[in-house]
Amino acid sequence: GQLVNWLGRKGTLLFSTASFTSGYLFIIFGPTTILLFVGRFLTGVGIGIVALAVPVFISEICPANVRGLLNTGSNMVVTIGNLIVFVLGKWLDYKWLAFCCLTPSLIMAASLPWCKESPRWLLQKGRRKAVTEALRFYVGTGIEKELETLEASISNTEAFSLRDLTLPHVYRPFLCTLLPMFMQQFAAICIILFFANDIFAATGTSMSPEDCTIIVGVIQVAVLLAATLLTDRLGRKVLLLFSSAVTSLSLVLLGLCFHFKKARGDEFLESYGWLPLAVLSVYFVGFSMGLGPLPWVILGEMLPLRVKGFATGICTAFCFFCGFVVVKEYHDMQEFMGTDGTYWMFGAVIAACFFAVLFFVPETKGKSLEEIEHLFKKTSSFEDTTRSKGVAVDKVKGLARVWASIEAVRLGFI
Repeated sequence: GQLVNWLGRKGTLLFSTASFTSGYLFIIFGPTTILLFVGRFLTGVGIGIVALAVPVFISEICPANVRGLLNTGSNMVVTIGNLIVFVLGKWLDYKWLAFCCLTPSLIMAASLPWCKESPRWLLQKGRRKAVTEALRFYVGTGIEKELETLEASISNTEAFSLRDLTLPHVYRPFLCTLLPMFMQQFAAICIILFFANDIFAATGTSMSPEDCTIIVGVIQVAVLLAATLLTDRLGRKVLLLFSSAVTSLSLVLLGLCFHFKKARGDEFLESYGWLPLAVLSVYFVGFSMGLGPLPWVILGEMLPLRVKGFATGICTAFCFFCGFVVVKEYHDMQEFMGTDGTYWMFGAVIAACFFAVLFFVPETKGKSLEEIEHLFKKTSSFEDTTRSKGVAVDKVKGLARVWASIEAVRLGFI
């Protein structure tokens, strides 16, 4: 997380290309298993860096009215990449597949130097001339108003300390960012992606597992295209609620597929062999509409500037840690609850989180980063005032209740 503060948003992305390139070279040319693990580790580091830096970079360089479009669009590009890997993986061995994956990182390394750094980061570092150049690059003409807004925002931003996490206008957006990250991983996405072939084989679908995986990839791309177009129209919260509801229902239905397969065996497969693919298709429609892209959109826009470097690192690490826990404990959960019970549990978790989003996560559609930060500050100051007034009101109400009790006792004796 501190890389985005030390190297800048663009500099961090350039650093990730070195991690990707070296990692894929180890996978392609590594003669031993240990070097393959080293390569996989380095590519994993690159993925973590990109997942953190891209939404922050996009959120800081684009206007509020297209921020959701571009952030969700970046997730769509990732999904297109997954689909290409699914297709190529059916025919290529892992070395040629790694070579294909190396190509985008080389393109990224060659194209990023032509981009400008985030104006907000440059202004934080006191590089005013570079700020003007960056604003001209991203905004065009008429940058004076944008520059004034940025300067006012930066001038009110103090140095970060861990005590800041105790402030309501800091920890509330922090928690509102952690919640979608938690939901994304506990929607069992890593399990379904990592074990897609095994799931299709276990549920006995009539198509080959490889073909089913490709179909799922096509569905993801199509739905993410729709989500990209709708994020700035319907808003983050509406799509997140819709996605949570559909994903939760799909996980329950997937659990039912495993349950009836275990109870009825071949009879279920003969009658409903198409059902697992249909359920997973609905699952990916729901997930790709919100839980897939929106946690990263929220990460880029909801955290205050003063804690962004630290908090984005924590949120990203928390997201991948949750994914690790889910995958690591999957087989233990299967043994303890059964495969059907495991997916029912995931469905119940997402259903509970639906209400947390409904009541606690605000809508940020169409708001600038400064307006979002002001929204949490305004809410916090309002609640603090209400709370202080509430103490006095409660005292008056308490005295009134005591007086009413005394009167009731007195009348009882009369």
